[in-house]
Amino acid sequence: MSELGDLPVPEVRRHKRGRPSAVWIVPILAIVAGGGLAIRTYLRAGPTIHITFDTADGLEAGKRDVRYKNVPVGKVDSVELTDDNQHIVATVKLDRGAASLAASDSKFWVERPRVGIGGVTGLSTLISGAYIGVDVGASTDTAKEFTGLEKPPGVTRDEHGRRFQLVTSDAGSLAVRSPVYLHRQQVGSISELELAPDGHGIAIEVFIDDPYAKDVTDRTVFWNASGLDVTLDATGLRLETQSLATVVAGGIAFGLRDPAEPGALAAENTKFTLFEDRGHALARPDTEQIKVGMRFHQPLRGVGVGTVIDLEGIRIGGITEVKPGYDETKHEFFTDLVGIAYPERLGDAYKTLTAEGVKLGKTGPQMLQGLVGRGLRAQIRSGNLITGQIFIALVWEPNAPVVKVDDSDQLWAIPTEKGGTDQIQDEVASIVAKIDRIPFDAIGNDVHDTTRAATALLGHLDRDIVPDAKQLFARADAAMDALRAGLAALRDNVAMPDSALQQSARTALEQVERTAFSLRSLADYLQHHPESIVRGRAGGPAPKGTP
Repeated sequence: MSELGDLPVPEVRRHKRGRPSAVWIVPILAIVAGGGLAIRTYLRAGPTIHITFDTADGLEAGKRDVRYKNVPVGKVDSVELTDDNQHIVATVKLDRGAASLAASDSKFWVERPRVGIGGVTGLSTLISGAYIGVDVGASTDTAKEFTGLEKPPGVTRDEHGRRFQLVTSDAGSLAVRSPVYLHRQQVGSISELELAPDGHGIAIEVFIDDPYAKDVTDRTVFWNASGLDVTLDATGLRLETQSLATVVAGGIAFGLRDPAEPGALAAENTKFTLFEDRGHALARPDTEQIKVGMRFHQPLRGVGVGTVIDLEGIRIGGITEVKPGYDETKHEFFTDLVGIAYPERLGDAYKTLTAEGVKLGKTGPQMLQGLVGRGLRAQIRSGNLITGQIFIALVWEPNAPVVKVDDSDQLWAIPTEKGGTDQIQDEVASIVAKIDRIPFDAIGNDVHDTTRAATALLGHLDRDIVPDAKQLFARADAAMDALRAGLAALRDNVAMPDSALQQSARTALEQVERTAFSLRSLADYLQHHPESIVRGRAGGPAPKGTP
């Protein structure tokens, strides 16, 4: 211990802290920058939502934006399959400033190139790539789960205008984004089109842009303007279309039946009927109707549901049912046609008829039934020889048999008669039957016998009569020449005009002239009646000039 005591006592010296090393500056700056980015990301971060799609075509996590009006408002964080492997779920992180896009009624879809009847959309994505589009909703409630659309909506909520609902039984070539026309100018488009919930029609939503939405009133009518409206009937050929686009993509047009009565402004989502064409849309609505019944005992090829019923050239109705039947007592087939007639289409004529019925204590339909007693009948006629169009004409038959008139206002029972082509066929058949009864064989035999007799007679004339006649004419000519010579000698040598020789010569000349005249008459008679050589002269007058 003594040895240890000899050791020197250590002296403790405290060193002063120096400046931190410069090497620490880089980590500190990295930590500060990371913290700032974290704080900035936290401050900018919006809600995280999940969107379910049928397919992930075009989507890629971390590389695809969410855009509203073509402005990036978020990123696709991940894309995963659902548990049942039927759908995909895209997890999207929205920016804090775009938090309102998570409204419960917002719509999301994948914007990609699409080619359809309505045109080509999404061409910009060929360069920028697909992205998720947004149509922000109007609800104040937010949601985390959304079901994405497979195609963009026809109209987004930021467009100004009004929506209206249309109902039809057949949409034809109409599709979402098909145009809507007013006076042949596009003023809107179809925003939605789907089968009605009851499956009995098509529900269509149209969007009319401002300021044209004010032209839709409670008296507006809509009609399908798709394709070409071609009408070929007794009035000629008519071709109507809105534009070339409607021929390919279809379209809807609307207007007023009577511009003088525009009506009141229609509220949004008002329901209208979509008519099949312009003619049906602008036709004045029928308020009164009466059931029509007709029974035909003839083939009705070409007659069916929709066949026109025509009275005095006016289309007053159409056929709704065709019922074939069989009569056991007469053992023959028949066809009952049931239709609907709209008598008000007759205009003032029906008003006058109804006024006459008021005086008699009868209704308008009862007065129509009374027309049957005056000879009103139904006939099948052809309306167009080119198309073979058939219609039912209500015509007046003054000689029609009297039928018992049922004084009913529930059914307009109209007797029928054959007409048109059927009547012509019956008349042609009757003519053919009469022609068949003519004995053409017997007539042919008689003509053949007569021809043979005439041929034999002409041969006899050529062989026997004609040579003799020629000789007779030659002798007559010789006698005339001799007579002329004798007369010339007498004129030169005889001085007395009343001599016996001159009188004898004059008498001989007259007899020769009478003989020549008789021969000419006989020749003319034989020429017109050669059969008299065989049968003798009939009991008619003798040829002129004969004694």
